[in-house]
Amino acid sequence: MHRHQSSQRYVRLIMTFTAGLLILAMAAFAQENSGNVFGKVVDKSGAALPGVTITLSGLGAPQTFTTDSQGQFRFLKLSPGKYSLRGELEGFSKIQRQVDVAVGSNTEVSLRLDPTVSETITVSAASPVIDRREVATGASIEQIELKEVPTARDPWVVLQSVPGVLVDRVNVGGNKSGQQSNFAGKGVDRTQTVWNIDGVTSTDMSGSGGAAGFYLDFDSFQEFRVTTGSADPSVQTPGIQLNMVTKRGTNDFKGSGRYFWTGHQLQTDPKVPSDATSYLKVVNSINQISEVGAEAGGPILSDRLWMWGAYSRNPINVVVSSNSTALQKTDLWNYNGKFNGQISSQNAGFLGYVYSNKTVDHRGISPTRPVETSYNQSGPGWQYSLEDTHTFTPSLFLTARVGRIVNGYHLSPVGGRDTNMYYDKNGTPHGSYWPYDQSMPQKQANVEGSKFFNAAHMNHELKFGFGYRRTPVTSASSAPGDQVVARVDFGEAEITRAARPNYGSNYKNGFVGDTITTGNLTLNAGFRYDIQQAKNNANAVEANGLFPELLPAATYAGDTRALEWKSLSPRLAATYALGASKKTLLRGSYARYADQIAAGTVGANNPFYLIQYLYFYWNDVNKDNRVQRDELRDFDVAINVDPKNPAAPFSVGRVDYGMKAPRTNEFILGFQREMGSAFAVGVDYTYRKRTNFVWTVYEKTRGAGDYYTAADYAPSTRSTVNPQKGTLPNGDPYNITVYALKPGVATPRWKVTTNRPDYDQSYNGLELTATKRMVNNWMVRGNVTFADWKQHIGPNGVPNGDPTPLLSNGCSTCVGTGLYAATSSYLNSKWSGAVNGVYQFPHQIIFGAALTGRQGYILPYYRRINA
Repeated sequence: MHRHQSSQRYVRLIMTFTAGLLILAMAAFAQENSGNVFGKVVDKSGAALPGVTITLSGLGAPQTFTTDSQGQFRFLKLSPGKYSLRGELEGFSKIQRQVDVAVGSNTEVSLRLDPTVSETITVSAASPVIDRREVATGASIEQIELKEVPTARDPWVVLQSVPGVLVDRVNVGGNKSGQQSNFAGKGVDRTQTVWNIDGVTSTDMSGSGGAAGFYLDFDSFQEFRVTTGSADPSVQTPGIQLNMVTKRGTNDFKGSGRYFWTGHQLQTDPKVPSDATSYLKVVNSINQISEVGAEAGGPILSDRLWMWGAYSRNPINVVVSSNSTALQKTDLWNYNGKFNGQISSQNAGFLGYVYSNKTVDHRGISPTRPVETSYNQSGPGWQYSLEDTHTFTPSLFLTARVGRIVNGYHLSPVGGRDTNMYYDKNGTPHGSYWPYDQSMPQKQANVEGSKFFNAAHMNHELKFGFGYRRTPVTSASSAPGDQVVARVDFGEAEITRAARPNYGSNYKNGFVGDTITTGNLTLNAGFRYDIQQAKNNANAVEANGLFPELLPAATYAGDTRALEWKSLSPRLAATYALGASKKTLLRGSYARYADQIAAGTVGANNPFYLIQYLYFYWNDVNKDNRVQRDELRDFDVAINVDPKNPAAPFSVGRVDYGMKAPRTNEFILGFQREMGSAFAVGVDYTYRKRTNFVWTVYEKTRGAGDYYTAADYAPSTRSTVNPQKGTLPNGDPYNITVYALKPGVATPRWKVTTNRPDYDQSYNGLELTATKRMVNNWMVRGNVTFADWKQHIGPNGVPNGDPTPLLSNGCSTCVGTGLYAATSSYLNSKWSGAVNGVYQFPHQIIFGAALTGRQGYILPYYRRINA
């Protein structure tokens, strides 16, 4: 079969607008989870002042630093929030000012002390918005925005407001919460996403990787930092980096509580379209969504030990288009806790805990999935994190972090795991469905450090780090009951054996980088080295319950070797601040990234990665929709098993152990200008080229690498096929020659997972941004992105060599058959934008608003042809 496809883009604005009034009242990077403050103290003439005592106070215990010979001071690894700086030197005035610290950002301040002035001078200037040390694109979403901007309150909605990021759905009032959105950032799909909670990577690396490990309590976070591109060597992948930092206790007891409610009374009456009444009783709509939660924290020992905790529950009851009135009920439970300690003036750390459980009743219910074939889903999962930062000298800092994750989920069919299933004459399942269980724990540890020194009139910050992470995966999927499925629709019996793969991946990395500042120029140079491995481990599967002689128990010794990717990724960046005020910043960077290996990359080599099938012709003599021994007829076909030796492990796929890690080269040019108090605008241009993609392709002879090429095809000789001419619904004509395999060429069977040759993707993006911090009672964060994301396919990059032409090189078809959205549309837009804003009125009345827009989804057209 050949699929002829064209697509037309509807230039249609998909826009959501939400606004709200909230009455305030007291109610019952890389793995970045902190920010830094850098500064310099000068006298009236502008000369550096060494020996000044700088005291920083705010969250946690006060910290002090004595300025060095160049008048410089620094405070590193600070929790996000507001702080106060105080400078003192005998014979000079005292000075005090406020500073804001954001995750993954560097706040730079300059203090001036005047001689022989006894009073304290308070500087009221806002913290600068421009970060001279920043070599990344993305966005910081601070507490005021998380709390006061009305959104559907999950991380995927936050991504929707980040420049260069496209999300596949609009979450209205939380109706899509509890589901993982598909998204792409700067031409990279979500498989390369890195999710960090308090510095611990929680990304689910099973399957294709990149999924979030947990569904989280939105109000437990102090700040989000989303990075879409970076020359920082601590960043591995070209995908989106989400750094989420939970709140912490301080010297003040404080807390909050909340209750949100969305009912069906607030929506219009959903009606089943007249042409769908034969197969639909209900259509998508909200029944009821609510959220209840509370968080609180405070000191255990003032200036020494603090605690914080949070609880939330978020039931989401929605109607899903189907022929049943049963609700799909999702329930998200979360507990969070954190102990922060200031052991001494040189040592600080924390112990964190995250608990998450997602339960779903009737997951998967649809017009073709009756209630008994839907799933009841359950978890739970949790994360422990322990971090310690030690200051050995004023110029040497070291942070060590360990994390452990226990995670997994279960999909149990409503009809029961012990109930047999069958497909009726229309192919609709009944009775039960395929149960699934998965466990994906993780262990990790990393060490990061910074060494400051001066050389040749230049200031250096040497950053280095090492990391290790292990992500084993076990799963189980099978047919329910006796593992024999009656196929009334085509008169056969599916005799199955369970899939029980045991596999996993591990990651080792090291990086080093130097940040050099001299005058208005800042240079960043470094590299990282990654060793990634994925491997299938030994495992076994039980025999079929009804026909153990046909599908007996089988064992697999595991892979004799691991798929290993070794990658060296250089980074280089420069920023230059114009003029003495340094309010205009120019920057440019180059970065090479290596993709993160997913544990499922080696699945093609695992004989028990997929369910194994034997098909027999079947006559349902007693019409009970269940297979009995005396009803079997002749053998038809086997899938994922060798029928001549069913006890032996067997796979039609293999892994090319010589393949390389997919690679991305990135260039960024940027401009930022501080326009006023805490307000800046910017322009960033990004170019990316991605190569060494991993794909699955067929070979003619198992293990020979004799892949199918264009020489194996000829124009189809069927009189009704060539050429295919016509006009698409949008009026575009087409004239396509359809190709088929030549006579005598074997039908593709043997699969190989390897690098895709003669193929690459390019991304060109222009981002316009405006950021105003909460100063003078208002804040705003807005952006517009223009993007061009394309794939480039040479003769050897065509799937299985089939020369039937493609009509488009746009990246609507960049990944597999396309980046499909929740609406079965493609995810790629030439423009997108978002604006979030908050205004504080008198009497603690707050108005928040959010606006998002993007070019509409591609509408594909299909012609299916028997060639």
